[in-house]
Amino acid sequence: MTGTQQKSSADYKRCSICGKKFPAAEFSYRNRDNRSYCRVCDREEMAVRRRGGKEAAREYRESKRAEWKTD
Repeated sequence: MTGTQQKSSADYKRCSICGKKFPAAEFSYRNRDNRSYCRVCDREEMAVRRRGGKEAAREYRESKRAEWKTD
């Protein structure tokens, strides 16, 4: 292909928290590849965990998932 190349759907991945699609590179952080959360959601989930512990983080993830899965 010359000029602009189309990205295949394999180059994108859906975040398991927010449900949005991002480039696969968004899921590689903290010395790990192939994470299930995008970087933004990971940051938010960790902040909630620091403030409220494991249960607060679990509630955060479940509430965010419920938002996009019901749409």
